[in-house]
Amino acid sequence: MSADPYRDPVLYDLEYAGHVQDIEWYRSLLQRLGGPVLELGVGSGRIALPLLADGHDVVGVDLSQPMLDALQRRLDAEPDLGGSCELHCADFRELDLERRFPTILLPFNAIHHCTGDADLLRLLAVVRRHLGPRGVFALDCYLPDPALYARDPNERYEPRTFVRPDTGEKLVSWEQSWYDELTAVHHVRYTYESPDGAEHAVQLDLRMWTHEELHALLARAGFTVLHEMADFTGTAMTEDALQSVLVLTA
Repeated sequence: MSADPYRDPVLYDLEYAGHVQDIEWYRSLLQRLGGPVLELGVGSGRIALPLLADGHDVVGVDLSQPMLDALQRRLDAEPDLGGSCELHCADFRELDLERRFPTILLPFNAIHHCTGDADLLRLLAVVRRHLGPRGVFALDCYLPDPALYARDPNERYEPRTFVRPDTGEKLVSWEQSWYDELTAVHHVRYTYESPDGAEHAVQLDLRMWTHEELHALLARAGFTVLHEMADFTGTAMTEDALQSVLVLTA
């Protein structure tokens, strides 16, 4: 299997099946703001499908065609969702749909796919180009975690067992990670072992920014913070927060 974690939507969905705390928050945000909504990094529809069920029209963008194909199969299987969905396979740092949206989402830490400051500023320029007057841009991201970066890269962490719904195959999984201080990239590798002992791995390379760096870049790109939390339950930001949930306007 390719090291690309987005080549296998079934495995991706299994890996993140427990990550649900953001879904209700984004649904609540859209209930207040309304659509249509542009979701950058729409993936296989983990957030888009609930938004559609709420009656919002969604335009989803993702660089992974396999993830979009998985989402399209789900849309085909649920033709009576309340909202409409339009999908685009594109790099969200180079997007130009020639239209604007009242709400733009960049959920589930997708910002970390930007490789550096210049790359992030490219993405933010795309968001501004697509954001309508008085529009709202919402995102969530990790903040640096010294305890996580201190892990032994040779040790196995967070062992899990999955059963693939498409094949019935039982997989044993573990995680390894290491942090490159020079590039500020957190490398995370997930390894999956089949019953026959065969292993394959996928890897995420996540560019990190401190809270101060992130806010400086957002301001440089012309964004104003309307609200910020340390998680999806409304916890106030502190200097040791490990997550930022942001609502912005331009």
